[in-house]
Amino acid sequence: MKPSKPSLRAEINITPLVDVCLVLLIIMMVVTPLVEREVQLPQAESSLPWPAEPARSKVTIGFGNPPAISLDDDPGPLSESAFRELVRALHDQNPRREIVVRADKRLVYGDVKRVLAELQGAGFGSVGLVAERPKGTPR
Repeated sequence: MKPSKPSLRAEINITPLVDVCLVLLIIMMVVTPLVEREVQLPQAESSLPWPAEPARSKVTIGFGNPPAISLDDDPGPLSESAFRELVRALHDQNPRREIVVRADKRLVYGDVKRVLAELQGAGFGSVGLVAERPKGTPR
């Protein structure tokens, strides 16, 4: 009979790795308290004030014929010309103002698009649309 060859065992031996890591950890724990350097953080040349939060206005478009447009929860609907003048005045006061549009879901998209075009024409770059979650959907 022939003697059988010893089989190779392909296993990773992590004992030396753990030994080296523990030695490094102990060295760092001993050396760190001995190094007492004061850290010099960089200083800003000039301190600018934090920019203020931009003002925010809410445009509500209600269902109707013609659609009722109101600004910042004013009870009375605005005509398109009054809305146009008011939006331009708001832009003149603060061009960085954020506009949030809330529209009735029964509206035709063209009506909402007309209001968004008016806001864009006035120069507002930050216009958001508000949507409500359907009842029964988790947050």
